[in-house]
Amino acid sequence: MKQRNKQKRILLLTAMLMFAFAFFRFNTIDAQAASKYTIYVNRKTNLVNVTDSRTGKLVKAMYCSTGKNYRTIRGTYNTTAKYKWRPLIHGVYGQYSTRIHGAYLFHSVPYYSINKSQVSTKEYNKLGQQASAGCIRLAVTDAKWIYDHCRLGTKVVIGEGRTLKKPTRPKVRVSTKKRAGWDPTDPDSRNPYRPKLTLKKKATKTIAYGSTFNIKNMVNVSSSYASSNALLKSMKVRGKVNTKKAGTYKVRCTITDPYTAVSVTKTFTFKVGKKPKQTTTEKKAPTELTTEEKTAE
Repeated sequence: MKQRNKQKRILLLTAMLMFAFAFFRFNTIDAQAASKYTIYVNRKTNLVNVTDSRTGKLVKAMYCSTGKNYRTIRGTYNTTAKYKWRPLIHGVYGQYSTRIHGAYLFHSVPYYSINKSQVSTKEYNKLGQQASAGCIRLAVTDAKWIYDHCRLGTKVVIGEGRTLKKPTRPKVRVSTKKRAGWDPTDPDSRNPYRPKLTLKKKATKTIAYGSTFNIKNMVNVSSSYASSNALLKSMKVRGKVNTKKAGTYKVRCTITDPYTAVSVTKTFTFKVGKKPKQTTTEKKAPTELTTEEKTAE
């Protein structure tokens, strides 16, 4: 009996150790996956930096608005939940919200309703300075990036001791003539701030055989913030047109506004005509003169 009890205890202990090992390993792997990125927030400079947790390399820099008078919590936390739209205090809403701890979230500048055209224009222009009740406000493009790329459990470090880098993307302001409007950085296809990319009216979709083809000379580009030169410089092209081979070609163009980070992609179809046939004119052989004609000359 004692021998059997001893064997049971050994089996039970072995099972517990195996369970503990599996639990530890699972959570370690999960933590490693969640910790692909680390998010740093400086409450004084109102900047956010996302770094690669393994290399420490900067992945993304953002402007933000932390809490007025340092109301944003300080310390190290791990994200716990995500919401595409989230009710906030004072009857407003945040788009692409990620919970840091308790009532504190990363989220967009507040909206007056769950409507993408109802962001507070006044509050949007405060990005880069303390303005919130405690949450960390971001432009939509940045709030969405955290929402899309940072898994739950991602480490968030909030304080003032770490010097953070500014984004290369300049800050943009919106008109406050209207109380509400669109966040210029929202990638939604309905956003009126999206850059425009069209084929020029004079540009023909039928390309002459052997002619020179340059897609940048054939399109019109414009935006509310960036110059046409900046937009053309950002253009990425997929697909080629071989003007020495008749056929139909598709060219996919993407432009990105450097101020809002919003991209637009269009695909244009072109047709290269057939190689023109060469026309040859036969020269008539000179008529042989008769003996009389030669004499007459």
